[in-house]
Amino acid sequence: MRDKIKSKQYFDEFIREDHTRILNLSKKIEEGKIQEARIVPVKQGIFQIKLGIIIAKYSRGDSIQDLELSFVPIYKEWIKTFFSPEVYNENLKMISLAVLFNMEPDFLLLAKKKLIENHIDDWLYNFLLNEKQNESGFLFPKRFRIFKEIAESVNKIELLKKYLKGWYNTDCEVFEAHKSDQKIYYGYWSFEAGAAVKILGIDDSGLKDIPYYPYDLVHYKE
Repeated sequence: MRDKIKSKQYFDEFIREDHTRILNLSKKIEEGKIQEARIVPVKQGIFQIKLGIIIAKYSRGDSIQDLELSFVPIYKEWIKTFFSPEVYNENLKMISLAVLFNMEPDFLLLAKKKLIENHIDDWLYNFLLNEKQNESGFLFPKRFRIFKEIAESVNKIELLKKYLKGWYNTDCEVFEAHKSDQKIYYGYWSFEAGAAVKILGIDDSGLKDIPYYPYDLVHYKE
């Protein structure tokens, strides 16, 4: 177990129920029970469920190698169909996980091409994809702007500690998900912080025990 909030049983049930949701939604699409105008949003929902399952499996303690195998087809699906400039956090998770799984350069190139096709010029996306940042701006939200400061600072670790310690707050998209009566909690992880550390190549031993930091994922394939 990597997560410290919920039990293995919770994640087992979460994953099982979400797999059932995927099967049911996919069946409805195949049987023509979804209105034409709703097919794309429903498929988008299925993709989001799949991503949530991968994060839940990480929280449960599954092997990173197995998670990578599950992530690759979802990444391809995301690039082909669901890369949306309107969904900043979702795109950030996908790019960060691609970096953490050490995906081949060709895979990252697909994301770079999507940014260009969609006229997306965001400093953090470009940084994580090892693209030139130049005068790239930030799309949103503001809380991620500290990464530019981290990249340029000599006190990178201290700034990362500050970011991680304040990561869980009301601006967090999954804030208080663990308190819900519904199984919507898949874990609190700052994959973007881990990806930044991997790219910057800094000693993160001081971050190992900070909640939300995916330490073992950062060191995958080293």
